[in-house]
Amino acid sequence: MKKIITTILLSVFALSMAFAVTGKEVLDMVKDEHDDFDSQKSQITMKLIDANGNEKAREFDMFLLKENDDSLALVRFNTPAEVKMITLLTLSDDEIYIYMPAYRKTKRISGGAKNGNFVGSDLKYSDISLLYNEKSGNYTSNLLEDNNNFYKVEIIPEDEDTDYGRIVAIVEKENMLIKDVDFFNQKDEHIKTMSFTNLKDFEGHKLYSHIELTDLTSNHSTVLDINKADFDIGITNRFFNKMNISKPVLRIQ
Repeated sequence: MKKIITTILLSVFALSMAFAVTGKEVLDMVKDEHDDFDSQKSQITMKLIDANGNEKAREFDMFLLKENDDSLALVRFNTPAEVKMITLLTLSDDEIYIYMPAYRKTKRISGGAKNGNFVGSDLKYSDISLLYNEKSGNYTSNLLEDNNNFYKVEIIPEDEDTDYGRIVAIVEKENMLIKDVDFFNQKDEHIKTMSFTNLKDFEGHKLYSHIELTDLTSNHSTVLDINKADFDIGITNRFFNKMNISKPVLRIQ
């Protein structure tokens, strides 16, 4: 009888080990589950809400292109006039460019400047990759929790220039989408939250269309609503270059 019990316990232990996943594997599954397109264009409304409840509305287009394990991203503002044509180009964690039409100049965002807030929002330049589930990056990860409904993954950036000590993300098992993200500074103080709601089907692609990002130190929030998303739009990596982002009309190449 004792042998039977021991055999059963060993079998259960072996099965649990066989099905265990790592934090990196969870993040890879998020990307792989939604990796059935080559390119994407989203039309997004941004609202900036200060501590007194005052709002500013902006609209921009976001272009994505899958390239190997990463994504190229380009954000261009359309309205209002004060931000029109401001364009952000993200080629990797270490290669980010912004075009400022008021100065007719494109500059590279590097080092500590990546921690700056993007066009008055609560998004840092380095946060953009979170919106498109970049698979690779300079970080380590740990699986903190695995239950019937979600995975909880801790992401520890290894970039010495980052303000973040760690990031904790909740990934829903039902759809393998990120649901909530908590940001902690180098002192392990909880400084920012990001939540994803309002699941929509865009041409067969499921996305959370409402994103709320709140800075807990300033009580300032940024709300993003994806109004439209088109997939496989026929752009190539030539679209994502420094010369293109300074043009009044982006060239679909």
